[in-house]
Amino acid sequence: MTTDTSAPTDADAKTRCSAAAPKPDRMARLETIPVLKEEAETIRLMAELYCKAHHPELRSTEDGLCPECRAFVEYARKRLACCPYGAEKPVCAKCRIHCYKPAEREKAREIMRWAGPRLLWRHPILTLKHLLKERREAPEKPRNRRETAPAAASKEAPKEAPKSPSDAGAR
Repeated sequence: MTTDTSAPTDADAKTRCSAAAPKPDRMARLETIPVLKEEAETIRLMAELYCKAHHPELRSTEDGLCPECRAFVEYARKRLACCPYGAEKPVCAKCRIHCYKPAEREKAREIMRWAGPRLLWRHPILTLKHLLKERREAPEKPRNRRETAPAAASKEAPKEAPKSPSDAGAR
């Protein structure tokens, strides 16, 4: 009767570690956080309207977007999925964090300026929701909230008052 007493190898440990801690799927946030889902849908619809008017010969039949507009929508979706605001996300025009590269930011501005007014006729409820969000003030940058919270708590802690006049002189 023989028993296998071999110790686990480094490769086994690496496999266990990588299997135990899967990386979070950022793109799943677009389906689980309603604000991000609605924002992704809004940008897709705006890009679709813009592409239909500006690139009719290049559009595909599967999603109604040309390759350039499809790449922009995918870029916008990735940026939305990584948004540090999460459910508190303001509209892009009011956002304090500029997460788009300058070229993509300009493309987004062009698409939104052209498609925004036209979206009202195609998707009035979505447009009204977007306009209402636009009126709200953008929250603080998320990293600043974390940094100022402990500092604010330490500032608010009351200092111990001297118990008697003789204690005040001893300090």
